[in-house]
Amino acid sequence: MARRSTPTEDSATEPATTRERILDIALDLFIRKAYAETSLREIAAELGFSKAALYYHFESKQDILLALHMRGHHLTDDLLPMLQAETDAGDLWERLIDRLIGLALSNRRLIELHLRNQEAIADIHRDLAPGKHAPVSRDIDQYVLGLLRDPSVALESRVRRTASLGAIAAVVLAASAVADVPDVELEAALRTVVHDVIGWGATPSPQKGRHS
Repeated sequence: MARRSTPTEDSATEPATTRERILDIALDLFIRKAYAETSLREIAAELGFSKAALYYHFESKQDILLALHMRGHHLTDDLLPMLQAETDAGDLWERLIDRLIGLALSNRRLIELHLRNQEAIADIHRDLAPGKHAPVSRDIDQYVLGLLRDPSVALESRVRRTASLGAIAAVVLAASAVADVPDVELEAALRTVVHDVIGWGATPSPQKGRHS
């Protein structure tokens, strides 16, 4: 008789689509109803699964939230290599800001999840067994702080750089206030404001400096 594979073995080779579909549905429900008010049964029903089938992919509702939480942690994984590969120091901040705007707007629902479910996210850090929440690199944070502290840059320019990050963060933190605005419109408006804050003058095309 052929040996039946375990869920752990299958999960290493199965297409990512099913797991990602579960996370996408859960993301929507956790935003609309809140994490505490959403049951595994509701997530399974949205997917056309049985609750038992959902357990095949995630051990608990908290594991689903953890996976979504780690999506957020990994949003900036490719930023540091991009910045370190940049040879034109004058273009470095522009590329960073361009990428941050793109990341913030394309992931604003994920960010909204964290804003709406802060208590549940805090529970993850408090309750999970050691090692289950993978270590998160802070290298990009230190790199950006280095750019902001750079003594070779005029103080006003350093303040403008800091304020440009604040403008992006403000739109992210007030995501619900602009939830009805299409991404393309919000991106154009945010780029105009950020470029004004930094002092770059005319706003370039949204595609300028965009890197996949």
